[in-house]
Amino acid sequence: MRYFVLILISSINLYSQEMVEKDSLWTTRGNVAVLLNQTGFSDWVGGGTNNFSGTLKFDYEWEFKDKGWDWLTNVESAFGLAKYKDAPFARKIDDRILIQSIVGKEFTKNLSFSAFFNFTSQIGNGFKYKKDSENNEIRELTTRIFSPAYFQLGSGFLWKKDESLWVNYSPVAARLILVSKKFTSSLPENETYFGVTQNKSSRYELGSNLTFHSEGTLFENVNYKQDLKLFSNYLENPSNIDLDYLAQIEIDVNPLLSTQLIFQLIYDDNAIARLQVREVFGVGVQLKLN
Repeated sequence: MRYFVLILISSINLYSQEMVEKDSLWTTRGNVAVLLNQTGFSDWVGGGTNNFSGTLKFDYEWEFKDKGWDWLTNVESAFGLAKYKDAPFARKIDDRILIQSIVGKEFTKNLSFSAFFNFTSQIGNGFKYKKDSENNEIRELTTRIFSPAYFQLGSGFLWKKDESLWVNYSPVAARLILVSKKFTSSLPENETYFGVTQNKSSRYELGSNLTFHSEGTLFENVNYKQDLKLFSNYLENPSNIDLDYLAQIEIDVNPLLSTQLIFQLIYDDNAIARLQVREVFGVGVQLKLN
């Protein structure tokens, strides 16, 4: 059994800005943050590896309301690396880009006709790590910027109680998956890369999409946010539903100290025919500038 002792866990928000601007039509809010984490050991009998990691995060949201129209657009991105002592390569700990826009025209209370656009991808290269015959760590390139990249466009219905609780359902939604031919040119004929076949650079899907968003306060100083995205491809195995669920819980211990828990589930058999699970737990100091 291996024992690890955490000497220092710090998520220091070197620069964080939250902004809320309001006029008769527009509401905006955003956050920019740099998070740093460090774990250090010195002559520790139980063992452990010194490491340092940093993450840059950007989140921004625009909302337009006027005469029954409601247009919500949000941009989210994060990129983080961790460096372990004596390891030849830094490893990614976070990497995502999300641009999402939903517009609705209300026809009854809380219910609107809607159209949505969604783009997701990553910023940096992704690697698969392994050992060579001499036990040296090597890596193999598996993904890179905009490979894969997902575009979705659809129309349907938006049910919205308020900004903190809404559901958008699109019975007709198109999805385009783009990849680099670098990853498909050498594929065997019976294999795919994120669903894209040999020597191709794209895959088209037509199906339905459901997006659910909820946020609020669980207890005093305990806030949560959750997002669920489901997609069913009518053209191939419609009962095989892609899932992306992200839950975040933040506990404000005091104005400077907070605890954050992130839990994410992804199922997309174009990528891997197994449920992907990600958990992040952090305790640290943050500075917010209003």
